[in-house]
Amino acid sequence: MTDEQGTSEGSPGFIQPWIAQLRKITEELARMTGLSESVFARPVPSLPGLPLPGAISAAQMNAIASAVAAQRSSIAALQAQLTAFDEQLGALEGILGPLAEWSRKWAEFERLVTNAPQNPEPNG
Repeated sequence: MTDEQGTSEGSPGFIQPWIAQLRKITEELARMTGLSESVFARPVPSLPGLPLPGAISAAQMNAIASAVAAQRSSIAALQAQLTAFDEQLGALEGILGPLAEWSRKWAEFERLVTNAPQNPEPNG
């Protein structure tokens, strides 16, 4: 029931245009998504070249799942590379440890040799 102010069933007049616009948007969205036939009993226009919303969602989910799998595969490859690099560094460390010790002893030997008197004088 509408009075002079444009109200319907106790709704203020300024809400009615908003509700009408919201209903129009909802009907248009339902028509575009293919729900209009079941919800609003209107024929669904054909949308050539556009997949249904469910297909888009499935395709997007498939793309996301593929991207996650690819990222995990990349991480696994990086882990394998890091493991191999760590093993190489361990081997190098095993080689350098004794070389560093030998170098330290050689330097100590050189210091002893160069500080020793070259011509020892007889004590007597």
